[in-house]
Amino acid sequence: MFAWRSFLGWPIFWGMIPLFACGPFFPENALDKPKQVLQPPLFEFTGELYSLSDSLLDVALGSRKPGSPAYTLDLEMTEMETVMKARIPDDSRRADWLKAYRALRASMIKEGDRSQNAMQAEDREAAKAYAKVWDEQKVLNDLPEDIRLYLEGARLYLDTGDDAVKRAQAKWQQVLALPEAERKWRSTWAAWMLFRTAKPADDVECGRRLAEVRELSQKGFADCLHLGIEATYILGRPGSDLPEKGQVNPVEWKRAAYLRAILGHSRAEAQVRSDRWAQSDWSEELAAQTLADPFLRQAQLLHLIEVAQGALGWYNGVHGNTIIPLNDDLESWLKSYEKAEVKGQREAALLAWLYYNAARFSEAKRWVKMAPEEDVIALSIRGKLAAMEGKKQETVKAFAAVAKQMPEVQDRARADMEVDGQGSVRPLTAHNLQQVRRHHFLADYGTAQLAVNDFTGALATFSKTDYWPDTAYIAERLISVEELLVMKRARKLAELKREDGYVVETPPNKVHSIKDLSDQYGGWRGVRGYSSMDYLIGRRLAREHYFKNAEEMLPEDLGKALEVYAQAYRLGHDKKRSKAERAAALWKAAQMHKIVGDVMFGFAGGPDHFVCGCVFNLGNMASFRAQKLWREDWYGDGTDTESYTPVFAATADEKWRARHYGPLVDKRYHFRYVAANLAWEAAALMPDDDPQTAEVLCIAGTWLKYLSPVLADRFYKSMVRRNPNVPLAQVADKKRWFPKVEWDYDLILR
Repeated sequence: MFAWRSFLGWPIFWGMIPLFACGPFFPENALDKPKQVLQPPLFEFTGELYSLSDSLLDVALGSRKPGSPAYTLDLEMTEMETVMKARIPDDSRRADWLKAYRALRASMIKEGDRSQNAMQAEDREAAKAYAKVWDEQKVLNDLPEDIRLYLEGARLYLDTGDDAVKRAQAKWQQVLALPEAERKWRSTWAAWMLFRTAKPADDVECGRRLAEVRELSQKGFADCLHLGIEATYILGRPGSDLPEKGQVNPVEWKRAAYLRAILGHSRAEAQVRSDRWAQSDWSEELAAQTLADPFLRQAQLLHLIEVAQGALGWYNGVHGNTIIPLNDDLESWLKSYEKAEVKGQREAALLAWLYYNAARFSEAKRWVKMAPEEDVIALSIRGKLAAMEGKKQETVKAFAAVAKQMPEVQDRARADMEVDGQGSVRPLTAHNLQQVRRHHFLADYGTAQLAVNDFTGALATFSKTDYWPDTAYIAERLISVEELLVMKRARKLAELKREDGYVVETPPNKVHSIKDLSDQYGGWRGVRGYSSMDYLIGRRLAREHYFKNAEEMLPEDLGKALEVYAQAYRLGHDKKRSKAERAAALWKAAQMHKIVGDVMFGFAGGPDHFVCGCVFNLGNMASFRAQKLWREDWYGDGTDTESYTPVFAATADEKWRARHYGPLVDKRYHFRYVAANLAWEAAALMPDDDPQTAEVLCIAGTWLKYLSPVLADRFYKSMVRRNPNVPLAQVADKKRWFPKVEWDYDLILR
């Protein structure tokens, strides 16, 4: 199983406990978790942080998404377009100049800056080796004085001479010596480079220059690289011993840590995961300063939302029994927020989320009433609170409003994330959060739809997710063939282009026989470019003998094979034909069913689990959901189980449908039982004391002897009793079981 756990407040994504001695690992289902619908909305700190707004970001981010890399060359060129617009009015000449400037800067950066966020790959690949001869006077002559002096310093810095750094520093000091009106563009850059080129052991110079960068940025000098934020961050770090550290209070440092991550500074996203825990212990002064800043008060709420969820150990909608003491740090923060005036509906939604995660449901209900009506988190919490009280219709209404806001896309983000969790500490990231959470939201909605017997609605909802086993359970067990076909024809089913979410598909090869079909479509291989839903519907139609419809829904090769099978099946049941003809046809159908039963008739879910090539038994969801008291086996060996009363137990209608539309033989490899039954029908039409009769019974019984010795026994007894003079039956009678019979069958399709 997959589990979100916490250790000392830190979220940890534990790997799935496998059901078998060795992999593979399967993503979680939704419908076999008794309280999953109560699980708090999926949370990832940086992803939520990027959704917060700040006046600084509107201009600084431009068209970039929060958290995307802030390539310094791109930021510089955006600024230079503004700088040069007044200096070179002619658009064509300015474009040529900017192209030359970009090429120059790319070569300089390639020579001297190896950071990840220096420039994009295409710029680095196009950059020419930096020429030591400074021959770009046509570029320099058009520049403002401070930018020209800064670049001359950068040129000197790239030199290999003994005094190159000192001469570069002299140029940057000249920039800072210019009158303020003449050094608008590069004052922060010059001060920053004087910090970067100071001796590492010179704390006085380093601190002085960082403080200067910070001050220049605050005064309004151009800072397109956000060096003022970086200087504030470095100065105020908890481990900093720079003399000017005292100029940065903890709240200002925390703001800088958050903003540099949002602005896409190099490695800032990884660093903010730990930075947010520093200087966060509650104190009256810290709380007052934090809550006075609209941006920080929301960022701190995000931090506390995860702290609360971790403290209670939420997992699959069940929280631990941990009681947060009244003097706990989290409790103190909660009291501070309660006393403070709420700043907007968005903050009310975050407070509702925080209280829900802390299992303070009455407070969560109070705050969610003040949240925006269309906020997806607030709607989700409203639905979960209603589900907790057994209010099904209210739950459906809230979750429906969430689902309405979800984009119509097809991806495997949730399944990929969970599988990646086997080898990654943090598979959930800021960059896949929204995609993964979409699957969770829709699964909540689909689960609630089942609770009100909206089976077709639940199927339409689940078909938009990568919860494929849950989707298959509804499509195969809870709705009729007629309902399924109506939904298909009305295009209410999403077209997921693979059978499962766990393997890469292989392109189909040419199929010549039914053995080729078994090799091509069986196992873990999907059908490239073919709708998994169509394939599921086709197999169901074939199982229920809607052969013509099934032939149209299945992949072409399987459709042709089914046509052959259908002819044999119909002939075998045509009482106008002779017994010999019928027996031969039924035996042909039985053998085909044995060879390609999985790929032509298999259930995607239980009992066959074609979702994993029928290789593993993933349990029977229908049986599990029918329980009044659900038992979760945490480790798959029966040694550690917990029992839960489901939030939304299977309704009487669901149980009836699961029985009515389920397989006639509800056993794993059900198609082998069907094949054996067809062989039994064939043998019943054959004469007694006949070698072929004995052989058919022996072969068909062998198909079952490991699956169900009891059912196989009737084939053994019939073979012996009906064919006393046949050598094969005599050997079986002496052995008291089936003798070995060589059986091989194939059928050429082309």
